Amino acid sequence: MLKNAFLALSAFGVWSLPSSLSAIASNSRNAINARYEGLAGVNLGLGGSPIDVALNPANLSLTKGKKVEFGLGGTYATVKFQDRFLDDDPNSNYSNSKTRSSAGPAPYLALKLPVTDSIDYGFAAFVYGGVNGAAEKIDRNTPNGESVNQWAGVNLPGALGAGRRIQETSENRGVFIKAVNGLSVKLGNLSIGGSLEVNYARQTRSIKYYDASGSFEIPGQGVSYESRSNALALSGILGLNYRFSDWFRVGYSYQTRTSFPFDGTYTFNQNDPNYYRSTGVSYQFNLPEKHGLGFAFGPENLKVGIDFVYSNYVTYLKNIHQHLGDSWYPSPQGKTANVIGHLNYRDQWAALIGLEHKITPEWTYRLGYSYNSPIVSPNAANGAQGIVLTFNQVVAAGFSYLTGPWSFDFGFSYFLPGKSLEGGKGTDWALTHAINGPNEKNFVGYSYNVQAINSIGINFGATRSFD
Repeated sequence: MLKNAFLALSAFGVWSLPSSLSAIASNSRNAINARYEGLAGVNLGLGGSPIDVALNPANLSLTKGKKVEFGLGGTYATVKFQDRFLDDDPNSNYSNSKTRSSAGPAPYLALKLPVTDSIDYGFAAFVYGGVNGAAEKIDRNTPNGESVNQWAGVNLPGALGAGRRIQETSENRGVFIKAVNGLSVKLGNLSIGGSLEVNYARQTRSIKYYDASGSFEIPGQGVSYESRSNALALSGILGLNYRFSDWFRVGYSYQTRTSFPFDGTYTFNQNDPNYYRSTGVSYQFNLPEKHGLGFAFGPENLKVGIDFVYSNYVTYLKNIHQHLGDSWYPSPQGKTANVIGHLNYRDQWAALIGLEHKITPEWTYRLGYSYNSPIVSPNAANGAQGIVLTFNQVVAAGFSYLTGPWSFDFGFSYFLPGKSLEGGKGTDWALTHAINGPNEKNFVGYSYNVQAINSIGINFGATRSFD
């Protein structure tokens, strides 16, 4: 039988949005290449890079001749999690303060080819997002209020078995990759573009329990989920760019939602053959559509770009639903085959501004700044969340060096420290840790907060012209 009747809420607490450290703290990279990294992600009206096929395909018409670009972005970020449980029973009291750092690479490749004088083709492949959230070996009490030995059916010595204190690790990991094909058609001062995106993703989540010392994983407890290895999804981008004059143009892009078939497998009560269970799960995961409007001002050697971006998270990521093949998922109401996670993400607005100045035929420098409204609110926070979701502001800089047919590009971005976000009392994470048995619900005594401390993004790239 499944012994932990409150495990369902624990699994809810590790749901998190795929995140990436780029110009906007969100689910995907706006600054895919080194050039746009140095502009804090500004690209919609500015354009001029082969990677435009994945951002605003209409801007392919702004790139002359045949070009290929490639590079590698990298991010390093730190997040802090704190929580505290206060109870009338002093033996139940605990607190945690964990700081965790994470790094990840994001390679990219893009090319642009003229088809006719008015039609251009583009292709790109790149890593556009990832998840690496975790709360590792945090103190907590047994989910049902029993001693460790009673709860887990083990025989740990002394206070390790007689007490209620355990440690918990919640992990949420994933990767998101795109391959994009697109065309741009130029009609006078108007360019129209469209791209077809093939998306690949994988996602895993798990909860493990340890004894109070953190040295022994408790068998027969915990839960894990793994999506299938070939989760593919189609999506698309429509783009426009209109040149009003030599010094002013406007760009617009619409990116459709992406619906991943994250069917996979759930396993329960791991590491104990007497209680191990495995079953299939049906699950669609949606990333929202995105609208972007951009402006570019100035002569070719001194451009200012301004972008506004809106992402519709509420429609798709308020709640998520999973349907299991068997009624083995434990919940306070008993075993169930239907799992609901309450993400409660908010729609996001972002404003970006960038400056690109070509000071000599060889050297160009860039500066950028962006601000975004936060995706998460107190009723959406959890301890195993992706790192970037409480960031609001980023500053960026970069440069290019042109020699012959080659341009070597560098971009750097720094996310200003995010505010500490106090978690709500009714979130999935709070319910997981405030309930210690059917008759022990201490919502007042449990509190937690998350904060993105810092993030650095570095991007090296090169562009080769063949004309």
